[in-house]
This record gives sequence, C-alpha cells and structure tokens, in this order.
Amino acid sequence: MNKEALVQVAEEVRRATGLPVGWRDVERTLGALRATRDLWEAVRLSRVPLRFLVPIWESLARRGLLRVEEGLDLLAEVPAPRPGEAACPACEGRGLVGERLPGRAAERFWAWAKERPEAIQDFDQGYVTPESTLARVALAWNWGDLEGKEVLVLGDDDLTGLAAALTGLPKRVVVLDADPRIVRFLERAAKAEGLPLEAHVHDLREPLPEAWVHAFHTFFTDPVEGPLGLQAFVGRGLLALEGEGCAGYVGLTHVEASLAKWADFQRFLLENGAVITELRDGFHVYENWGYIEQMRAWPWLPVKRRPEKPWYTSALIRLELLRRADLENARVEGDLQDEEATTY
Repeated sequence: MNKEALVQVAEEVRRATGLPVGWRDVERTLGALRATRDLWEAVRLSRVPLRFLVPIWESLARRGLLRVEEGLDLLAEVPAPRPGEAACPACEGRGLVGERLPGRAAERFWAWAKERPEAIQDFDQGYVTPESTLARVALAWNWGDLEGKEVLVLGDDDLTGLAAALTGLPKRVVVLDADPRIVRFLERAAKAEGLPLEAHVHDLREPLPEAWVHAFHTFFTDPVEGPLGLQAFVGRGLLALEGEGCAGYVGLTHVEASLAKWADFQRFLLENGAVITELRDGFHVYENWGYIEQMRAWPWLPVKRRPEKPWYTSALIRLELLRRADLENARVEGDLQDEEATTY
C-alpha cells in the first residue's frame, strides 16, 4: 500500500469511529502484521490503540489484504516497516536494573510480590512485573527523588510504595488505593518490615484531604487514561506536590491512549507548570490478568484466544514542577474512562 492507500484506510476508520486515526497508525498496524500473526503480539508491536486496531484490521480484511482465522495473516507484501526489536535483553530496554537498589530491597520485594492480591476487574486492575516496579523505583533513585523525600503513590496494585519503602531511602511513603485488599496487604508488609509506609483506602475521584495537599516531594501513578481519569490521578499527584523541583512518575500506554491524547496530556502538564524530563517507552510490562475475557474489547477481537505472554505495556514518564500546581481540589464527576479504553 502506498501512502494514499494508507490515508484512505485511516479516513474510512476515522469516519466510522470518530476516533483520531492517522495514516501512520495504519502503517504501524501493517508493520506489526509483517512481524507476527499473533493478535496480542501485533497489539504490542504496533503501538496503536486497540480501539483503532480492530477497525483497521476489518478494513484491511475487506480490501483482501488480511485473512483472519486462527491468527492474522497478511495476504500481500506491503512496504510498511517492521518494528525493530533491538532492546537490551538484560534490562528489557529500560536502561535500569532494579536489583541494584540499596540494601536487600529487590530480594525482599520479590518475596512480598509472591503474596500480593490478584488483580480484579472491579478496580480496573492490572499490575506490572516485579522487574518493572523495581526499575521504576530505581529511576526515581537515580534522579534523587527518593532519599529523604516524602513519597505519595496514587493507586498501587503494582506495589511501588512497598518497593520504594524497602530501599530505606524515603522519609515517608503514603499509598492511596480504592481496594481495601491492597491497603491491608501493604499495612501487613510495613509492620513486618518496620517501614515508614502508610496506606489508606481512598477513591481518587474524591478530593485530597488538606493534609496531603502540597505535602509531598515525589508521586507515582498509573492513571486511568480517559481525560477525567488523568485529572483524578495525575491532577491529584500534581496537587500533592510541594512545588518547584518536585517530581512525578506516570505510566501512559499506546494500547488505550492515542497520540492525540498524549498531546492533550502534555498540554495539561505544561499548563500546570510541569515539564517532561524522561520518557521511556515500553518501560512497564504488565502481567496477564485473569479477567481478559470480560474486558470491554474481548467481543470485538477477530481472534478469541488468551495471550500466552505479556502484551500490555506502558511508557514511564518523569515530570518535574517548575512552579507549584494550584489545581482545583474538587470531586471528579463522570466516567474516568473514554472511548479509547478497552481493557476495563
């Protein structure tokens, strides 16, 4: 397919769905299909929202370019570039190894991670591999965002707060999570390890208590990626930071966030005095969750087969404040998800 044909597919899908699909999304879709016939691997390699991929696959099938049976089979040679797979095998492309954290943090974290509560759909949960969590904390350590700092974690089925506390570096770690199971687990771990870690049941749609406003130096969150979800998670994180020089660590996907949404997110950060200092794509690798047949996208998929290996990834973004963020501390009304959401 030449560029004109790619544009035609993008325009067709955009008209049918109302989503901001571009010709590069179609090209990346084709490139991933050149590399694999496995649906889940094609999702990972394409870096295109799953909500876009399904209608793009359907359009390609109507054009006689794609056959869907047990897998996704291209029926013609296309000039779309295959995605490269040149990541370092030792660090999985992250550039960091969490096992180098101070003390026995990694060893102790691995032991606790084996006992963690399982992800459940009620809280739209899905947790990253222990390697991902440890590497996330290692990046914060590299930037000086842990030692002697007050750390806030907004939603923590990844157990980032526990990993950070186990380094012995933060002055205090506070975790907010809507799931009482996570809170009880973290309280048990903190007591057993003697950690300066406290956990609270808190729905991030609700305002932050005043004691947590402008009280922290560093926050971590993997937000729900609808506009209101970003407001509830990242907005609360920014509001919790003390001011200039404080940092946040945010996960953002391609599976459920188009580049148009990425652009809106970057504008939101700039409008609130935050600048991106690190962006490491594919940093977080998610464990496959048990409720995949119940997620929103399952009925749309042309191949109904559970993934055999991890496929859902997210970028890690570090942001730093140039000034105090003074956002409204009000209840977030409405659905935190949006039309690009597929896994809840």
